[in-house]
Amino acid sequence: MLDTISQNYPGQVARVEWHCANGYPLYNAEGLNKFFMYPSEGGSYYFGTLFADGVTQYRNYPSWEAYVTNRMLVPSDVSLAHVGTTYDPVTRNGQVQVECHNAGSDEISAALQFAITEDSLNYTGPNGDSWHNGVCRDYVPDQNGTPVTLAAGATDTVTVPYALQPSWVEERVKLVLYLQSTTLQGDTLATYQGLSSDLLSFTGVEESKLLASRDLRVSVGPNPCRTGCEFILSGAAAHGARITVYTSDGRLVSSLQATGNRAAWRRSCMSRGIYLYRVKAGTATAEGKLVVTVVSMNLMYSASTSES
Repeated sequence: MLDTISQNYPGQVARVEWHCANGYPLYNAEGLNKFFMYPSEGGSYYFGTLFADGVTQYRNYPSWEAYVTNRMLVPSDVSLAHVGTTYDPVTRNGQVQVECHNAGSDEISAALQFAITEDSLNYTGPNGDSWHNGVCRDYVPDQNGTPVTLAAGATDTVTVPYALQPSWVEERVKLVLYLQSTTLQGDTLATYQGLSSDLLSFTGVEESKLLASRDLRVSVGPNPCRTGCEFILSGAAAHGARITVYTSDGRLVSSLQATGNRAAWRRSCMSRGIYLYRVKAGTATAEGKLVVTVVSMNLMYSASTSES
């Protein structure tokens, strides 16, 4: 059900899937601890519960999408924006730096929740699900988040360092942030606003390598790119080079001729992801990686537990 909602409202729903069964491969202790921050359902906790915008939706699956769509129609006085988020693919360390603004007339006491999630994980659990997206890998610094107090009209910038485990695949990782009330009201920990971005949006991945000659050097910018980028060539073989762009599995998607020592590439109908480029000029060849990405503001946060 969460997959369906996420697909139906791309860029509007930020998803964090908690796997709370200890001993299963996708289990995350902080996700379980976050689950327990909400009241129990009749004295027990049941997997398959949805917490949408901080409001408990329990296991009435058919009602989930209607709640989400109705909630997206309600404007929020809070906005979140990345202002200094970084990621270093060499060390696999980075920091999120998020600006939180309260345009409302009341003070907000909240916590900035920061979840690292990973998509496309294959594991068939007892409930039959085999592919899992938005799987919670870590809460940073933990499930309690970072305290934030915003007076009416105030802005605060929060910085949180983070690190990726070696087994997490960078291309599938998202950074999910949401500002959530610290005051439990009934079964609700209200969420004011959310933000979800691909990890590789925050690094200039540059893996150019010279294969045949030092007569050809290539730089690409911006990289990652959203709508396109520019190839800048230098060296004795720089003029008149041919540039080809491929998917990671080797399918040709674009080919262009440099004019002088430059070539502009415009994204066409290409999905976000990792692409490879090859530059040839005579006997000189250079190759590298190009990241195509989209950064989106999300109006909703949804989280679910799962029978891993």
